[in-house]
Amino acid sequence: MDSSSNEHHYPHKNGNNNGFYTGPNFNSGNNFQQNAEDDEIDLFKLFSTLLQNKWTLLVFLGVFTVIAAVLAISQTPIYKSEGTIFITESENRYSYAGSDLSNLLTTTYGIGAGSTIANELQIIKSRTLSEDLADSVLAKKFTESGHKYPVIWRAYPDDSTTIGRDTVAMRIRNNLTAERVDQQTDIVSIGFESPLPEETAYISNLTMDTYSRLSTAQNRTMASSALSFLRQERSSIEEQLRETENELQAFMDSSNLLAVDAQTEQLINNISTLETKKQEIEVQLVSVNSAISTYENQLEEVKPGLADKISESLGPQLTNFQFRLAELQTEKLMLMQRNPELRENPEHPELVKIENQIEATQDQIKSIANRLINSSSSLALSFLGSESGGIAEKIIQINEKLIQLRVEKSQYEAQIEALTKRAAMFNRQFDGLPREIIELARLKRDVKINEELYLLVSNQFAEMNLWERTQFGMGRPLDYAVVPNNPIKPQKKLWVLIGFLLGGILGVGFIFIKEALDDTIKSSDALRSYKVPFLGNIPDFNIIDSFDPGQKQYVQGKPVSNQLLTFLDHISPISEAYRRLRINTIYANPDKDYKVLMVTSSTKGEGKSTIAANLAVTFAEAEKSVLIIDLDLRRPTMHKIFGENKEPGIVEMLFDTAGFDSTINPTIAPNVDLLTVGKKTPEPASVLDSRRLKDVIDKLKDKYDHIILDTAPYGIISDSASLLRLTDGIIVVSRFATTTHKELEFTLNGLKQLNAEIVGLVLNAFDPKKSSDYYTNYYYYKRAYSDYYEEDKA
Repeated sequence: MDSSSNEHHYPHKNGNNNGFYTGPNFNSGNNFQQNAEDDEIDLFKLFSTLLQNKWTLLVFLGVFTVIAAVLAISQTPIYKSEGTIFITESENRYSYAGSDLSNLLTTTYGIGAGSTIANELQIIKSRTLSEDLADSVLAKKFTESGHKYPVIWRAYPDDSTTIGRDTVAMRIRNNLTAERVDQQTDIVSIGFESPLPEETAYISNLTMDTYSRLSTAQNRTMASSALSFLRQERSSIEEQLRETENELQAFMDSSNLLAVDAQTEQLINNISTLETKKQEIEVQLVSVNSAISTYENQLEEVKPGLADKISESLGPQLTNFQFRLAELQTEKLMLMQRNPELRENPEHPELVKIENQIEATQDQIKSIANRLINSSSSLALSFLGSESGGIAEKIIQINEKLIQLRVEKSQYEAQIEALTKRAAMFNRQFDGLPREIIELARLKRDVKINEELYLLVSNQFAEMNLWERTQFGMGRPLDYAVVPNNPIKPQKKLWVLIGFLLGGILGVGFIFIKEALDDTIKSSDALRSYKVPFLGNIPDFNIIDSFDPGQKQYVQGKPVSNQLLTFLDHISPISEAYRRLRINTIYANPDKDYKVLMVTSSTKGEGKSTIAANLAVTFAEAEKSVLIIDLDLRRPTMHKIFGENKEPGIVEMLFDTAGFDSTINPTIAPNVDLLTVGKKTPEPASVLDSRRLKDVIDKLKDKYDHIILDTAPYGIISDSASLLRLTDGIIVVSRFATTTHKELEFTLNGLKQLNAEIVGLVLNAFDPKKSSDYYTNYYYYKRAYSDYYEEDKA
């Protein structure tokens, strides 16, 4: 879309400001529209801004991409090798051993008590295991190929001094990875990172082998401890059994008593059953006390004083229910002892009644125990001050296990008390028998009790002995790690991508910050935002190939500047832009006849003289007689553009040293005359403010259709202020990417204060390739008109 489509959209004058510039603060309606537009994000303009600064953006992209690539290449490559190991969940590993053995292992030694994959992962990365690995690495030191392991270097690859065991262990922990392959499997991946490929495979495999070895040794150690305990118990009971058998045989030989009556035999059986049950519970109580002591020691290491608080949480209500449960279980035991046929008839009403009472009491105990566990978990967390973290989880697990063990301990103690009371009752009956019968019954009772205890412990010993012989570690390596071929770090492609993205982000940020801080005018939209008509863009000379505006061409023997392009190349897009400027100037205000036009600017070097000269030529093309008066007495330029002599000129005319005929010269452009500045005067302001100048211009108005005054920049020189009363309109020139908004606003405000008639604004040296006007393009200004004329000639 070309810029001419917007050239005729001008605001009309109004009574308040006479069509003069008022600035953004004088029209609330327009300000509101402008602010609303500023709040909108124009994607086309954003893209256009980036396109204009594409080289800056490319430099940022290139520099940061190269830096990232160099950093990636300079980094020491890091390799990683991984192996997999199968870890058996402990809760499933002892079921074959039977419930009695499983309970004994769990309560006494903690085997199978909550060991999970998560716990084993922590063991793999523990300090103890890493120190064992460090010892192995320090002992070997070198790979098979003769390289020293980097993990034991003081600073790889600069200092190969061997470091200490603790530092090596810490490095192994930091670079070792152990994670579950999948939540649904028990397979763990173990890997190690190192700058030496051989080291990654060696330490990964060493970790799996060491973990398996330590796990096997630990489990067998615990099994051996349990086996030793059972062996001692069996030996003790076996000795007691021999003694009681010998005593029974000796008594029978001396007293000639071989048997007791049926009632006494039943009494002996009852006492034996109670004592056997009591002995069994005492063994379990010893195991529970051992487990409680172990867990309390662990808890004290983590949080001193917490074990006592958990112990105090067991209330009397739980003790009462446990004692009631013990009485019911003893009553059931005696009922079964008196009536062996009930074993084949579990639906007997009396037996069912006791079972229901036992079940109800157990439910009460479970409910109270659960409340204790939950409250104790909160207690543990309150000590920690956090409900997250490995320490909190460990305390909660120990806490819950302690509660369970204490509940079991309390229950066993209640059962022992109940069994002791019931046995005491039978013993009182036993004491009422004749002395010989009592002694015989006592000896038979002791033998029977020791026989049953010996069988019980022997069975447990046999089971434990079998388990100990078949016990292995929890870990079984599946796939050993292999030496990797390619490093995992640095990821060079990722580094380059990050550098590219970072360069893009910083480049875009730099561009937009630079644009935000740049106050120069870079678009025609910027001039349209002012409440002054916009007359048009004058393209920069660089859109014409091989064209130098600083050079001159001799026409009719005169050195004419290339800046007079409307005369030298009338079909160029720049010449056409000047024609549109003429049209827009004429129709800026249909009710106004702009006979005398003043061309000014904010600062020097904005091209006002070039604009004035070419505008005069376009007026002449429309068969108008035009006079250009160069009134820039400080830096005159017009005579250089047309190739005329500077003197005589307006100064000589005003001082009556030369007349009209000698000072006004026809130029090479038809119908264009030029009145140069003349000789230099020390008082330019006085000359321009003279009555004589007004009279001269009034006389010349009758001879020419248009008079164009080229004056000094109004924004920095006040000389031209006195000329405002002589002009019909003022054209203010701004230079693309040179004039700032502050300079233009200062100029327009100054003209407004003097009630000057501003015809409009012109943007000179417009470069569509650098403009933020996204609807302009290079093709439009460079080729559109030339292509049109070439097709017309064809």
